[in-house]
Amino acid sequence: MIGSRTLTLLCLLPLAVGATERPPLRDGEYAFRHRSVEHPNLPAHPLVARISGTRIVLVNRKPSSVFPLGGVAEGELMWHAASKQWILGQDPVDRTAEEVGGCSDGPEVGDFRKRVYWTY
Repeated sequence: MIGSRTLTLLCLLPLAVGATERPPLRDGEYAFRHRSVEHPNLPAHPLVARISGTRIVLVNRKPSSVFPLGGVAEGELMWHAASKQWILGQDPVDRTAEEVGGCSDGPEVGDFRKRVYWTY
């Protein structure tokens, strides 16, 4: 027989799971590409994503006119429920930003299935 306390926890579990999404990739280094929202037909630029827990650092290892060598961006991987996208947040309020990615003033987004870092 299930006690009332256990039953309450089981009922609340789906709400808790939805509130904190797990990071899309495990700890490690991954090949990513940079794409521009403003110029989506330009060739992608290779980047390396270093992920540790919920922290991500994007690094440019190839000289280019797009980015200097070294760190390009970093932040906390956060699920933005309103847009259904992963963002590179700098502050907990980024999770509820009105706009993200593209030409907005909100946090940048990443496509972790295709491994693309989008900027404008």
